Amino acid sequence: MTTNPTPIDISNNPELLRLAEEVEATKTPRKLTRQNKIVALLMPAISEQTRRKTRGKTKADYEAFRSAAGGWKDVDTDQLMTDLYADRRRRNNRPPISV
Repeated sequence: MTTNPTPIDISNNPELLRLAEEVEATKTPRKLTRQNKIVALLMPAISEQTRRKTRGKTKADYEAFRSAAGGWKDVDTDQLMTDLYADRRRRNNRPPISV
């Protein structure tokens, strides 16, 4: 599958234009079928405005990260491992969930 699809101008194709506008408005993909077989998927485009912007790390972010250092220094790691393995064994003995 190509990551850069070839653009097709649908300005002069009213039926396809109507479908594209519906997908854009509802933000719901549509399956395009021929004889009960899916031949294409019409998806809403993700614009630069709706794409999630990541913010840069702030001084407060770095300070919070550094303040977490040593937070587990009082934990007995041998007891932690024993408890973790015991908990896993208990979970495996439960009957499966039926829906």
